[in-house]
Amino acid sequence: MTHAKECTHCGTCCEKGGPALHRQDLALLEKASLSIEDLITIRKGELVHCPSTNTIKPAKAEFLKIKGTKGSWSCTFYNKNSRRCTRYDNRPISCGALKCWDTQESLNLAGKDLISRLEVVKENDPMREALIAHELLFPLPDLAAVSRPSKKRVKKLEQICNKEIAHRIQAVGEFNLSVAQEMFYFGRPIFGLLAPLGFTVKEAGTGIKLRFKYPPPVNRHFFSPRPAP
Repeated sequence: MTHAKECTHCGTCCEKGGPALHRQDLALLEKASLSIEDLITIRKGELVHCPSTNTIKPAKAEFLKIKGTKGSWSCTFYNKNSRRCTRYDNRPISCGALKCWDTQESLNLAGKDLISRLEVVKENDPMREALIAHELLFPLPDLAAVSRPSKKRVKKLEQICNKEIAHRIQAVGEFNLSVAQEMFYFGRPIFGLLAPLGFTVKEAGTGIKLRFKYPPPVNRHFFSPRPAP
């Protein structure tokens, strides 16, 4: 496929995922052009798509990205009707670097100088201690190694997921967090990260029940730090 050497506003890059935030983007948060409600945390160990190798790998470090919309990764600032960015004048640096006709600049930027929650949440903010506590209590399991797990392993993951859910519910109530704030401070629930790997989740009276089905679904939804069209 050939591309014109200019943006044709097809929306492909925006619909594939909002951008990860780099150090230069801290200025957007400082001047309130972005808020934490616009972001979601991708935790260390979460499976992500690596654009340079076109492979799925665990994230080497935590990073932040613009959240998706309507159950997809499509950037929350993308207006599908007008095919325009609603924050164009205050867009993150990787959006300006992405050119579908020449992706080298975007690939050079991908994965470098990404920011984490602790660079955004100030030391006097009580949520700083809360997110650190959550990270210590519920580190992500080795998602890359989850393949045809034993019944014992599934049960262990189920217990971890239920404990994390209870912890989240308590924190959400204590700090009066919205869903958007929860996704920033704690990232996505562990059970949500297991779904693309072949796990199904059902609610039960005592919490959730995990089941593993092999092979896993064909359509896996992993985030790319900056997807190239």
